[in-house]
Amino acid sequence: MSSPAWMPMYWGDYLRDTRDLTTLQHGAYLLLIAHYWQHKSLPASEKQLAAIAGLSVHKWRAIQDPIAAKFSDGWTHKRIDHELTESERKINQRVIAGRRGGFKSGTARSIKKGLRIIEAVASLPLKREASGNEATGEAKTKRSRTNHKGNITSTEYVAAEAKKAATDIAIQRIVRARRE
Repeated sequence: MSSPAWMPMYWGDYLRDTRDLTTLQHGAYLLLIAHYWQHKSLPASEKQLAAIAGLSVHKWRAIQDPIAAKFSDGWTHKRIDHELTESERKINQRVIAGRRGGFKSGTARSIKKGLRIIEAVASLPLKREASGNEATGEAKTKRSRTNHKGNITSTEYVAAEAKKAATDIAIQRIVRARRE
């Protein structure tokens, strides 16, 4: 993961711990801290450290001892390492929370949309079309001998099946969401 664009700076702590540095050393130390934050380490080479601090190697050698005392062996920095770890932890927490929130809100929107579809389809009237003798008006008193309740159009049948399918899907989503 790349380092974040911002870095926490506790000025009270910084000033308390760096009272022994000159103005030039403060500048070099801050540049080294910034590089450490961006790259999660500092190089061991004196020439590279001087370049990061914006100094010649000769000038770097003259001011490096008090600055080196602020770092551990291998130019590591305990406080910056702690802040980097804490920053990555917070970023990862936010990524996970965002994914969970996006999934939950997306599921909620889908269920809401599905319920609206169900309601819209449910409000459609199912019409029975007359057929056979009923269409000619001859079978007013005579009941059909079929085992179904009546004929519906193919459009109405599709709407009824869509309503049924949408209801099933909505119920499945609700059950799944409650399990999670």
